[in-house]
Amino acid sequence: MTLETPWFSAPRRLRPHLDPDEDQQQGRVMEIRRIHRDEGDAVGRLWDRMCRETEDGGPLTERGRGDLSRMLAVSAFHRDAFCLVAVDDTADDTAGARIAGFVNGRTTAEDGLLPCLAGEIDSLYVVPEERGRGISRALAEAAVRRLRDHGAHTIRYLSCADAHDDHRFWQSLGFEPDMICLSLYRD
Repeated sequence: MTLETPWFSAPRRLRPHLDPDEDQQQGRVMEIRRIHRDEGDAVGRLWDRMCRETEDGGPLTERGRGDLSRMLAVSAFHRDAFCLVAVDDTADDTAGARIAGFVNGRTTAEDGLLPCLAGEIDSLYVVPEERGRGISRALAEAAVRRLRDHGAHTIRYLSCADAHDDHRFWQSLGFEPDMICLSLYRD
């Protein structure tokens, strides 16, 4: 496998409607794959969009988005960290493939009581105009497969306490609530 070869390259057809032929008629195919080195800026813009949509979020600074974009580009070949993207391969050739969403995370050596590798899913985002097509589920499942393939025994996703839709989504994938994170903020 080269650095540019996605670890999971088989296109996955996503069908948001009851008619399974409708997406085929529209020619819509989403591929879930590892980010390419030159896609850091595109995913950085999506990250900025995600931050603007959250209740307590806001826009990234130009420098912050640039730094984040470089870190995302590094995950194209990083051993432990990853960023997977959902790409619409039917996008106009002049614009290139369009990234509809991403998920990122990493494997880490557990410390404390669990002497094993753990997986962490940090963020998952799909652009609003593509939601409801199963892309979030496809990205989440691909992230879990990647983490399991890399030896993760336990996989964690941290969520805000009042993000009930988020909780239901991850629980539908088999995640269970098992910890409460308490935070102390500086005044």
